[in-house]
Amino acid sequence: MQSTLRQLRENVSSPFFWIVLGTVILLASMAGPYHTLERFSLPERVVYWGTTLSLSTVLMTFLSVCAHGLAMSRALHWSLVATLAGIAGVLPVVATVYLAEGLVTGFAPGWLKTYSLATLISHVALSVVAVTLIVNALIEFRDRGRTDAAPGPAVNEKIHVFSSTLLQSKLPHHLGHDIISVRAQDHYVKITTPKGSALVLMRLGDAIEELKPLNGLQVHRSWWINLSHVVQTRRGASGPELILDSNQIVPVGRSFRKAFREAARGQLARTKADSSG
Repeated sequence: MQSTLRQLRENVSSPFFWIVLGTVILLASMAGPYHTLERFSLPERVVYWGTTLSLSTVLMTFLSVCAHGLAMSRALHWSLVATLAGIAGVLPVVATVYLAEGLVTGFAPGWLKTYSLATLISHVALSVVAVTLIVNALIEFRDRGRTDAAPGPAVNEKIHVFSSTLLQSKLPHHLGHDIISVRAQDHYVKITTPKGSALVLMRLGDAIEELKPLNGLQVHRSWWINLSHVVQTRRGASGPELILDSNQIVPVGRSFRKAFREAARGQLARTKADSSG
């Protein structure tokens, strides 16, 4: 749940999210669909559609994030999970419509009887499920496009192997292929590259399997690091620590220290060989 809320916070903190939502609210307020043009003034329509669309959008974004995580973790088809998420959102969206009606009418006597529950559900259900399916379809096709995209001719063989992995397909395209570190966070892993970081729904053990083509290893039960990005090793309060060129400080777990020392010696030998060559 913490990871879902974190992802929701990232989505709703985007200025683009609110620009699009504000535009839709303005258009709905001016057009006055569902007889709101005849019943309310423009300021009242702004309150009505602002309340309905804002609450409904945040709610359905939350349900879509949950649906995406469920589909990935349980290997379920995205359309089934998206449909279930849409159905789950019908009654809460209906509640936002009643709330908006009450705010605009001042909760005057009879405001609750403006719409019958059955009629409102029939109008809301189709729209909510359809929009949820469309949004999740766009996400799914975008992710497939990243997975199927062939690397350019300048990409070397190591990157070619890594770019076709499941882990890479889940990374935002702008982050690139150069993985610095991977850290376990709840049911997610936080992947850091020179261009930023992103959360991916995956177990750390599965992520490490995907990272075998790279020059790295697990140094802690919660950390995998790329040896090429280690800039300093120092003695910390609880043992050795690694400083990466991303300014991350990574502890080396007791059971991983021997493997790290051997890997570090190998990395040093390769660096000397490259410099002498």
